[in-house]
Amino acid sequence: MALNSTYVNLLDNPATLSPKRGRIAGPLAEVEGGHCLRLMATTLIAAILTIINPSPVKADMNLKLYAYNKLDWSEFQCYNWLIHKESRWNYKARNGSHYGLGQMRSKWYGTLSPKKQIDQHIKYIRHRYDDACNALQHFETKGWH
Repeated sequence: MALNSTYVNLLDNPATLSPKRGRIAGPLAEVEGGHCLRLMATTLIAAILTIINPSPVKADMNLKLYAYNKLDWSEFQCYNWLIHKESRWNYKARNGSHYGLGQMRSKWYGTLSPKKQIDQHIKYIRHRYDDACNALQHFETKGWH
């Protein structure tokens, strides 16, 4: 479907951004309409990511990317949800005798780097459940994995 030329022309018109309204407001910047659209899209994506992960931290995103590269997309979705439920992606998490991202029952696991915790947790999941989706299903029915 082709865009109506009126809408395309609207994107070509510059827009003035100001920090305040009223007599004392001066222009902050004048940008092309297409830039405004990209800014709105970027803001929307950031808002969606904030809803998905209420406190996104750059380190958390790097850990998620690391885990994603170890799994396929559907298994990563299960793994992401499992780790979110277990530790909220906090590699220093502790609950009684359970430590780290995967809340494994080993002090040794709690001393590992975050990436090594992911490696060991995936190894455990593959050994016991075959994949992260089976581990998540077990977690949801039993309350542990």
